[in-house]
Amino acid sequence: MFKKLVIGLVFLVVAFFVFIRFAFLPTPEFLRNQEVDGVKVEIRISDDERKPIIRTYTKEEFDAFDQAKIENINDDVDGRVEGDIPCIHLLEDNKIYITFYKDGEKIEPDDAHIKITTYASDYRDPTKTRHIEGKLTDEGDKTYTYATKRYSVQYEKYFFEYLRMEITYTINGKDYVSIFGTFQDNAPVDTDFFENEDLKKPLDPEE
Repeated sequence: MFKKLVIGLVFLVVAFFVFIRFAFLPTPEFLRNQEVDGVKVEIRISDDERKPIIRTYTKEEFDAFDQAKIENINDDVDGRVEGDIPCIHLLEDNKIYITFYKDGEKIEPDDAHIKITTYASDYRDPTKTRHIEGKLTDEGDKTYTYATKRYSVQYEKYFFEYLRMEITYTINGKDYVSIFGTFQDNAPVDTDFFENEDLKKPLDPEE
């Protein structure tokens, strides 16, 4: 009886630490980029060394998801803790860099597009979400980029906004979608956002 009690206690302690590991620490490497059918994308965000959290699905599978599943995916890609996902530093490099892979080989997809849902950087912005669509730029060597800009009304000297990105593309006649999230800002390195200040006049989103 005592032995069973000890084993049960050890199990509970291990389970507790596993829970802490997954709930309160950054997303582990093996969960950051999920692929399907041997298809995945590698994405570098601006000059940030952190990797985004990417979820890839067939378009057919993704379109069949209900709202609860979509919200689950959104929760995954925006990270578990502060600092879990990268940031586009607009003053340094306003691009994201994308490469597509099939069975470990870098390839060129067909019909690659990007959709961005942006979330207002300030509570005073009357438009809480905006939707932007665009095409990727082919940089050669099977590498693609997309340049971002400020999408929210800017009320303060420095802004910080969240972008949820969805890339759709076709490989070998089959449609896929990859979802990830990133922040972006216009602040120099080591800026203290607590010392931010209001602009005399808000700036409209960049065209």
